[in-house]
Amino acid sequence: MRNFQKLVAILALSGMCLAAPTPSDNEAAAKKSTKHHAVKAAKKDETAEKLRQLKDMIDQQQAAMQQMQQQLQETQQQLKQTQQQLSQTQQTAQQADAKVATVETNSNLQVQKVQADLSDVKAALNTTTLVAQKAEKKADDLEHPATIAYKGIRITPGGYLEMTGYYRSHATLSDQATPFQAIPLSSQVSGAYNTHLSEFGETARDSRITLRADTDAGTTKMTGYFEMDFFGTGPTSNPNQTTSYNPRLRQAWGRAKFADGWTITGGQMWNLITLNRKGTDADNSNLWIPNIIEAQYSVGYDWGRFAEFRVSKTLDKNFTLALGIANPSYLNSGATAAVSGLAANGNGLLANSLVSTCTTTVPVTCTNTPTYSTNLAPDMVVKLAYDSPKFGHYEVKGLGRFFRDRVVPTATTAGYDNTALGGGVGAGAVIPVVTKKIDFVAQGMYGKGISRYEDAGQYDFVVRATDHNLQTVKSFSALAGFETHPTPKTELDTFFGGEYYYRTTYLNGTTLAGYGAPGATNTGCYYETAAQAPGGVLPACTGNNRNLWNAKLVGYYDVYRGPRGTLRYGAEVDYDERNTWSGNGGLPAGSAGISPSGNEKIVFTTMRYIFP
Repeated sequence: MRNFQKLVAILALSGMCLAAPTPSDNEAAAKKSTKHHAVKAAKKDETAEKLRQLKDMIDQQQAAMQQMQQQLQETQQQLKQTQQQLSQTQQTAQQADAKVATVETNSNLQVQKVQADLSDVKAALNTTTLVAQKAEKKADDLEHPATIAYKGIRITPGGYLEMTGYYRSHATLSDQATPFQAIPLSSQVSGAYNTHLSEFGETARDSRITLRADTDAGTTKMTGYFEMDFFGTGPTSNPNQTTSYNPRLRQAWGRAKFADGWTITGGQMWNLITLNRKGTDADNSNLWIPNIIEAQYSVGYDWGRFAEFRVSKTLDKNFTLALGIANPSYLNSGATAAVSGLAANGNGLLANSLVSTCTTTVPVTCTNTPTYSTNLAPDMVVKLAYDSPKFGHYEVKGLGRFFRDRVVPTATTAGYDNTALGGGVGAGAVIPVVTKKIDFVAQGMYGKGISRYEDAGQYDFVVRATDHNLQTVKSFSALAGFETHPTPKTELDTFFGGEYYYRTTYLNGTTLAGYGAPGATNTGCYYETAAQAPGGVLPACTGNNRNLWNAKLVGYYDVYRGPRGTLRYGAEVDYDERNTWSGNGGLPAGSAGISPSGNEKIVFTTMRYIFP
C-alpha cells in the first residue's frame, strides 16, 4: 500500500514539471522576467493548491485505504472467527458424533442388557412356569395318581371299553372276528344258508382290561403285564393262533431287562414272528399291530399270541438279536387224513380226542380230528432287528417247526411215529415317510408248514393216506399299507394283504390226493340245499383255498383326549375275497375243474373310551 502512495506522488510531481514552460534565450526571457515572478508565484500557488488537493486526495485515499484495511482486517478477523467457529463447529460435530457413537454404543449396550434382562426374565418365567406345572402335575398326580404304589412296585391299570357295530354282506356268525378262510362261497350252504343272508350285529366283547407292574432291582428293570378281553369260545377253545379260553387271556408275561443289554421274557405274549416297531420287545408300544376294528386283523398279517420264552440282546444302539421258544400247535388238513393226538382219551385240561384211525382200503378215510395236537418240540423263532431314528425299523426272521403223527398198530403191524420239519423266513419294516405324519408298513413270510402264523390260518400239513407221512403245505403271506395322522386327533390307515397256499398233493393209487387236489369235488359249493342237487343228494364242497386277499380303509377321530382318557370314534370298510383250487370230482369225464369263490363286504363302526 505504501509503494502505491509513493507511485501516486511521483506521478503528480512529474505532471507539474512537465506543465512548466521551457526558458528562452531571447529577449522574451527578459520580458518574462517580471511576469516570471508573478507567474511563478501564481504557479507556485497553483502547485501548492494542487499539492494540497493531491495531499487531500492522498489523505482521502489513505483514509479510504485505512478504512479498507480496517474492513479487510475486520473481514479477516471475521473470517478467522468464522474459521474458528467452523473449527469449533467441526470439533463440536466430532464431539457430537463421538457422543452419538457413545450414545449408540450405550444404547446398544442398554438394548443388549434389556434383551439379556428380558431373556433372563423369560427364562425365569419359563423356569417358574415349569416349576408351577411340575408342582401342579405333582399335585394332580397325588390327587389322581397314574400308578398305584405297592411295596416298591408301580402298578398301572389300563384298557378300554368298546362298543362296535358291524355289517357283512354274507353272514359268518363270527361276531367281530371274520373267518377269512371260511368266507361263504357262491350259493354255498354255510350254517343257515349264510351266502344269501347279510349280517348285522353289535358287540362289546373287544373291551379290554390291562394291568402292568414295574419295579427296579438295582440296574435291572422288571416288568409284569396282564391283558384280557371277552372273546373266549368255551368248549371249542384252542391254542392254535391265540388262546381262546373263557374269559380269554390275551397276555400274561414277565420280563427282566439288564444293564448289559440282555432281556429275558416269559409268558403269553405276541409271538416273535409279529412285526415290531422297535427292537424285539414284547411291549405293545414296541409292536406293530394293525390299528383296525376287525378283531381278526388282516389277511397277510403274520402273528401269534401264546406262551413263549424269549431272550434278546442289544448288540449296539441299532441292532437287536432275539430267540423265542414258543408253545407249538398243529393245523392239520382234513382233505384226506388227520393228524393223531394221544393214544387214548385225553385226560386233564386239554382233553384230546382219540387217535385218528384210517381205513386200509382205497380211498382211505380217517376220523376223529382232535381239538389239540400232541407236540414234539417247541416252535423256534429267531429275529434280527435294525432301528434308525431317521430311517425306521427293519427286521428279518426265521421260523423252525417240528411236526409228529402217531400211526396206530394193527393186528399185523406195529405202531410208529412220523415226524416232519417245517419252517420259513420273513421280513418287515416300518418306515417313516413324513415324521409323525405318515408311516409305510410292509411285512411278509414264505415257507412250509407256517400257516399257524398266517392270519387266515389254513393248514400246516396233510397226512398222506398211503404211508401216513406228514407233507407240509407251502404258502406265503404279505401285507403293506400306510398309517397316517393328518391331525393330532385324526388317524387314517389303509392296508392290502394276501395269502397264497400251494397245491400239496401226492399219488394215492391212480389219483392225486391231498390239499388242492385236482380231483377234489367242488360241485356242492353251488347248491343251497340238497333238493337242488341231482338225486336229492348234496355233493361235497371241498373248497381248498388257493388265495385270500383283502383291502381295508380305517379312520379314527378323538373327540376328547386329555388327562381323563380318550373318547374315540372310528369306522372301517373292508373288501375280502376267497378263491379256491379247482376240482373236477363229480363232473362228467373230461370236464374242466371248477373253482368256486366268494367275497365279503364289511363295514365296522366303533366308539371306544380308552382309560388314561
